[in-house]
Amino acid sequence: MAMIPPYQQGVMVHAAQSDLSGTREERRYLTLLFADLSHSTALAERMEQEHYAALIADVHAIYQDVIERHGGEVEQVQGDGVLASFGLAGRAEDAGRRAVQAALEMHERVRCLATPLPDGLAPSLHSGVHSGLVLVREGRAILGKRELLGPVTNTAARLAAAAGPHEILVSEAALGPARRFFVTSPPQQLEVRGRSDPVLVYKVDARAGSSEAVKAAWRAGTEFLGRAAELARLDAALDEAMAGHARTVAIVAPPGQGKTRLVDQFLAGALQRGCFVLRGYCEGTLGGEPSEPFRHMLQALGAEAASATAFEQVLEPVAREQPVVLSIDDWQWADDASRSLLASLRTRRGWPLLVVLCARPVQDATGPMPADDVFPLPPLSADESRQLVATRVPGADPFIAAKICDAAGGNPLFLEELCHSAARGQAERRPGGANAGWLSQLVQSRAEGLDAAQKELVQVAAVIGNVVPAWLLETLTGRRIDDAVLGQLVERDFLFAGERAGTLRFKHGVTRDILYDSVGLHARQALHLRIAEALRQHTSGESRDDALEAMALHYDLGGDAARAADCAEQAADKALSLSALDRARALYRLALASLDKLPQTPESALRWVGIVQRLGRVCVFDPVRSELALGQRAIALAQEHGDASTVGRVHHWIGYMCYSLGDTRAAIRHGELALSAARATGDAKLEPFAVALLGEAYCAAALYDRALPLLDEAIVVKRRHHKGRTNVGLAFSLVCRAYLLAERGDFDGAYGCFDEAAACIEDVTHEVGATVEGWRSAVLLWQGRWQEARDAAAASWRVAERTQSLAQMSIARAMGAYAEWMLEGRPDSIGTIVEVLDWLRPRDSCLYRSLYHGWLADGLLAMGRREEGRAHALQALRRGRERDLLGLPMACRALALDAVVHAPGRAERYLRWGMRAAQQRGSVHEIAGMQLCAARVALRAGEEARALGLLDEAAAAFSRLRMEWHLAQAEALRGEVTRGR
Repeated sequence: MAMIPPYQQGVMVHAAQSDLSGTREERRYLTLLFADLSHSTALAERMEQEHYAALIADVHAIYQDVIERHGGEVEQVQGDGVLASFGLAGRAEDAGRRAVQAALEMHERVRCLATPLPDGLAPSLHSGVHSGLVLVREGRAILGKRELLGPVTNTAARLAAAAGPHEILVSEAALGPARRFFVTSPPQQLEVRGRSDPVLVYKVDARAGSSEAVKAAWRAGTEFLGRAAELARLDAALDEAMAGHARTVAIVAPPGQGKTRLVDQFLAGALQRGCFVLRGYCEGTLGGEPSEPFRHMLQALGAEAASATAFEQVLEPVAREQPVVLSIDDWQWADDASRSLLASLRTRRGWPLLVVLCARPVQDATGPMPADDVFPLPPLSADESRQLVATRVPGADPFIAAKICDAAGGNPLFLEELCHSAARGQAERRPGGANAGWLSQLVQSRAEGLDAAQKELVQVAAVIGNVVPAWLLETLTGRRIDDAVLGQLVERDFLFAGERAGTLRFKHGVTRDILYDSVGLHARQALHLRIAEALRQHTSGESRDDALEAMALHYDLGGDAARAADCAEQAADKALSLSALDRARALYRLALASLDKLPQTPESALRWVGIVQRLGRVCVFDPVRSELALGQRAIALAQEHGDASTVGRVHHWIGYMCYSLGDTRAAIRHGELALSAARATGDAKLEPFAVALLGEAYCAAALYDRALPLLDEAIVVKRRHHKGRTNVGLAFSLVCRAYLLAERGDFDGAYGCFDEAAACIEDVTHEVGATVEGWRSAVLLWQGRWQEARDAAAASWRVAERTQSLAQMSIARAMGAYAEWMLEGRPDSIGTIVEVLDWLRPRDSCLYRSLYHGWLADGLLAMGRREEGRAHALQALRRGRERDLLGLPMACRALALDAVVHAPGRAERYLRWGMRAAQQRGSVHEIAGMQLCAARVALRAGEEARALGLLDEAAAAFSRLRMEWHLAQAEALRGEVTRGR
């Protein structure tokens, strides 16, 4: 028997597959249209049977004719209703637009039926349109020629049921950017039975005229970013046209590259320069008419004829009065009549006319683009992409922003959609799964243009991942990296050479995810398992360690939970050892989820508990509140299957989770339980760690008298066991001791502890390094050494960025911004702190959150933004009730100074609150700071003697503590009092 090549052995992913019963099926992104005759029951009861049958026959004929002319397929007709699909055959990217156009035409034709009806009744339809991923399976006689299965079908049906007579409800997933082609209602949230989340829908009333579409695009548009060179090129062409030299310009780029947004921006400028603007688009389906784009323009002018002569006759008087700009979208689908009309217009060289064509590159183009200037539109640069994300998703943390930019690959349309997903709180979902149906259909349409070999290969690559090792692709498909089919995929802008030699990458992560979702479940699972096995057989030693993460993911998606758990746990341990916190967290979570799929035994339960403890180490530096639930379950499993020492260790790590989340009371409780268990069982290894946790938790609660002896005890033990490598526990305890000493006025002792903590770190990129430099910055801020504080915050930021710790990056960024505020007084520095707080809000976590609110109260009230400033001061007061006291005195000082102007009777109350918090902490520098603030308030009230007394006390403290900036403030205020006398 001849050897069968690997790519013919059933390994490849085919567009049509079979389920276990042998029925052919495939997963496709489709737009579905449901339509029903309104009041059909009343019509049937009040009409003669023959007349009602004739009405239904007419409606069915309308369904068939209109749906097919707009490129759709009638899937099922039952009674007076129809289910149609768009995007299954032919182009898919504009399926939503075509479905809505079909619905509008069906409604109009049913409304105009001449069938005699009883008085008071008129024929009308109600329709629903929705898009998404659908399982398409061969149908049976009772079900129609195909079965369309999944939630998209149900949602489309629910939208139709919710629509009233003459109404068309269209989801945002189906309409997307095509909304500008229609007159719609404002968007509304519709609760749909069977869905956990509401659907954003529009009522579509009519097709928009070209001028209405242009204006709608401008109104709906968001701030335009980038493309300065391309805009300048268009403006130069407009200058020539306005000088009487007719010009035609063509912008050529793949779908989603931003052609339409660029033209929208340009046309807005042309309108402001006094130009007359018309816009049309080409239809590529049977629903289009000859000279379609010029018909759109004539309709906007109130005319109907579309011959070259007639169009020019209508346009000529307009061109005599003002320059004219014609814009045509999707020129690659232009019919011969449109091409002929454009050719005639281009001979009118004396007209002040500019024609702007937008087209995508097509391989079977019949000739050169009919334009004087043709230019491509490249992807957005990395800087432009980051700027767009920052504008569309204010407050997005750096990791989410980087994810969006990486997945979009500079494609503006993908960037926009991913930003919308992030703004809806869906940033953590896989982009392909969260995308709107219209975007998925756009990608699918590009894939449909591939031949069978190209399509199979790109789908296999999609299952492998966004980065595709060439050896792995060859193992699975038999095609080498220099294979012609791979070269064709590179030319078609699907894949390109990866950063590492011997790899390929998808041009856009969104493209990869959508192609992945289109692969059938059974084929996808089988392929994942083959990939995992290929990785296992191909690697060994260090290369096996590098492949563990990929193996874990492929075993998981292939359904082998046991091997997924093994690989994920090993990969997570390695990631944690390398301080890759985000990867360690994701892999530990995968290991836990995989173990949950297996039968539970006492051994597997204790393994689960052990993984949660290691996840706790990640949470120390990058806490996530949702993981507390894992900790509570770990405690229950440890109590059921483990001994008292095991339970104590779980309490120890859950205590650290609570500590890092800012829940100090819970941290103290778990710390006490861990210490009690260690002493009861004689666990000499656990005891010093429990002592350290309890000391650090007391320190966070400003219970310094309880904290100091515990910290000293832990430090003595850990120093004894320090053997040269990074000692995280010793460094952490030293940091806590450092800021405790600073609170008590011993800044020199504090900096000594910071230096010793830094010396404990062998690897300068270890996450504890961000903690050391972060707290050094905080203490420098307390002492008023603003520039040094900013430098230390920058050092902390660099380590946190390397280790992917959002919590540490946030505090470092905020401290650096507050130092900048004190140095330069720039409002954007306070804006940075607001942004940082937004990063943390989704996690509902932050150690010493009151600091952020204190800084913001101080800055915002000083800038005159009273409502915002007072809101943050209130948040600091609320945090104070949870024993988070660090930001409370600062917030009270800001409130007191604000009250002097706006509510003098309240100033003393705020001063008392702030002084009480400072005294509770035993914070020498905060007490002096409150005295300085009280002196300012007393001076405003005319109490000069009291002000001088307070200044004497504050200045003496500032001098003793070497707080030079604060001392200068006190001396300046004293000078004001003296001069006033």
